[in-house]
Amino acid sequence: MNSRTPTPRAKSAFGIDENGGTPLVVKATRRGRGLVFERVDSQCLSTPLPRSVQAACLFQRESFTRWLTAPIASPRKAGTVFHSLLDIQLPFSVEDCEVALLAMRPTPDRTGTRGLVAGARGADIAKRLESLAAAGFNPHFLDQEGIALWSRCLDELPPLPDVPAVRVLIYSSSDRVTLIIGQGDEFITAHTMRVLDPDAIHRILKSTFPIQPETTQWIWAGPGALAGGEVSAWHAALTTRWPGTMKIVHEPETFLARALAARALTDGANRCNLRTGRFLHPFLAEWNERQPARWAIACLAAGLLLCLVNLVWQFAVGQRLAQAQQHLRALSVAVNGTPGGVIPAGKEVLAARRTMEARTRDMEPFLAATERPLQGALNAILSSAREEGVSIETMTLSLKNGVVHGIAPKLAQGEKLATRLNGGGWTTTIERKESSPGDERVAFVIGMGRAREKK
Repeated sequence: MNSRTPTPRAKSAFGIDENGGTPLVVKATRRGRGLVFERVDSQCLSTPLPRSVQAACLFQRESFTRWLTAPIASPRKAGTVFHSLLDIQLPFSVEDCEVALLAMRPTPDRTGTRGLVAGARGADIAKRLESLAAAGFNPHFLDQEGIALWSRCLDELPPLPDVPAVRVLIYSSSDRVTLIIGQGDEFITAHTMRVLDPDAIHRILKSTFPIQPETTQWIWAGPGALAGGEVSAWHAALTTRWPGTMKIVHEPETFLARALAARALTDGANRCNLRTGRFLHPFLAEWNERQPARWAIACLAAGLLLCLVNLVWQFAVGQRLAQAQQHLRALSVAVNGTPGGVIPAGKEVLAARRTMEARTRDMEPFLAATERPLQGALNAILSSAREEGVSIETMTLSLKNGVVHGIAPKLAQGEKLATRLNGGGWTTTIERKESSPGDERVAFVIGMGRAREKK
């Protein structure tokens, strides 16, 4: 299967409908997310416009569409066998054709894959290009008429959700009538005839739908749809056996030209170009040949951009690191109280840690005095001294030891205080010392140490 060749992104596109020798040309231009259509004179295409493309189509009578079914659930693998399946169905060799795979869908039972293909024989493509060249056109794309008409119908008259109604689009032109049949948003088949024949359309619908649907949406387009009276008469003849509503599209005369221009400019569903292979437009062939160089330049530009981003990132990280280092040095100087030049670079945290450890050691006595166990011991000593009638001159106390200098009327009172402290978890010793001159009280010193717990 031929895949659609890469094409440059155009700014505008011209859709060309030959219309039996009276060309209809529509220009489509991008505007935001949508398109703006404008009917133009065919003479404006005599000189190619920059960033614009032209699109015509192969008529339904000189091309074909097929739904193929492969008994393979994998779309990738199924795509490899569609070429052989198509060769069996065609009355001529598929090797003589340009074929495009437009869409793939799973079968209802999910055991296989259905593929929509469109194609044309090389002789018909060459004949169509000669006809267009004689009219002064050299289109970049050759779409398939039935597929293009159906896609435009979906864009301008989208089907109602959850209502897969049968839709019949009749495109009436001066030299042909094209019949497109679908259901919901799915294209089913397309046929062509020289003049509108209700009996032929009934036979086609009967073969497509063995069980007649309850209602059918009849949609009319093309230059022939401008004659409202004739359309109503044809619609009445068709709905005798296939009842349904009638709808004439907006600006029906340029409907096909709009479809071709829109499909050439956007990546819509079932996009198709049968001017491929040996028929590829010279501009597209040259553009595709330069595509590898463009990719190489794009990759080189992307690499240079990544290198630039990396350099900028490294510079930004270096700046942030320098700022953090300066902030850290300032904090270290504030902690150490030392000028910044004295602290070696990279040693700021170590210097600050050593300073804090030294200050902690110096503050240990103060910190110990604020601890709850020491406060309890201090309260117990003062309470016992008051009860024993001992006056404390000085006292040094820590969690592990202490010294109490006291005065009492009798030494026995000091000994009782030492005995009471033994009961509080201390090991005490008491010594008498010399009293102050003229003081009849006894002075003594009690040494205190924490009693060892028995193991």
